[in-house]
Amino acid sequence: MLKRNYYSLIIACALLAAVTATAASAAKPALAFGLNGMFKIVQFTDTQDGPAIDPRTVTAMGKILDDERPQFVVITGDCVDTGKCRSAEELKQAIEHIAAPMEQRKIPWAVTFGNHDRDNIAAIGVKQDEMLSLYTRYPCNLNRQSPSGVHGAGNANLLVSGSKSRTPAFNIWLVDSNAYAPAEIAGQKLGGYDWVRTSQVRWYSDTSAGLEKRYKRKIPSLMFFHIAVPEFRQLLGSGKFTGEKNEDVGNSHINGGLFAAALERGDVLGMFVGHDHVNTTVGDWFGIKLGYGGSIGYGTYGLPGNETERNRLRGGRVFEISEQNPAAFATRYVTATSLEP
Repeated sequence: MLKRNYYSLIIACALLAAVTATAASAAKPALAFGLNGMFKIVQFTDTQDGPAIDPRTVTAMGKILDDERPQFVVITGDCVDTGKCRSAEELKQAIEHIAAPMEQRKIPWAVTFGNHDRDNIAAIGVKQDEMLSLYTRYPCNLNRQSPSGVHGAGNANLLVSGSKSRTPAFNIWLVDSNAYAPAEIAGQKLGGYDWVRTSQVRWYSDTSAGLEKRYKRKIPSLMFFHIAVPEFRQLLGSGKFTGEKNEDVGNSHINGGLFAAALERGDVLGMFVGHDHVNTTVGDWFGIKLGYGGSIGYGTYGLPGNETERNRLRGGRVFEISEQNPAAFATRYVTATSLEP
């Protein structure tokens, strides 16, 4: 009898472990094309505020989400102005505000980090991986830590299944564009913004090649990060873009080679960033679309001028992707004021 109870206990524990594992895997939502063969993404960027966030930011995010009803949301950096946070608890409060619009609507979402996300984290005693963990605790957040040996925080890819199959039909790259460059290198002044490092470029390239090997084809994708790579400056200098350019491109002085790697791999259809709040441009650069999402954050800088003009471009970028032809994805910029009655 004792032996029988022992084995019954083992079986019960095994079943409980299986149920727990299933529940854990089901805790995070999966990304998939809708039955209509479409997948919609909304990009917000530069919410850039502290624990006492301007309520208009949260309201504007909610309006756009209710109007667009996306299947995924990405916030491309400067999610929090950590300079406005005096403690880890205040950082949590700031994140709570920007998570709320997606969590309340049960929309899967993720972030990439920007320079202002890191401004004050050392002073408040939070490391960048710990900060990422503050996001991953939300049920609908899909962020995860970078693979071992890859520079930065939150470098990851999110596969999107087809409408009728679990086979990936699309891919979303989240890349950490880091924060600030060293003041000098080899005795020469540098400064300015950081660049995507070699380990990150290698991770992208190797992961992309691995996906192609596994699924016998390249998986079309979009890539999101915060600080523009130098190719954005080249594109805007060419004049071959649509949308508004209202400030200079704040790219790094060092080219880390991310665009070149994407060009060689041939799976990235577009790279989209934030950082430069009042640019909403998009254009084709050697077959890869390069575009901005304008700042959604009412608590940070906008256009010069009166209150109305300053906030005129607050909004988000929308992506509509067809499962049958992802390369023909459509993108448009939506302002919050366009949704006001």
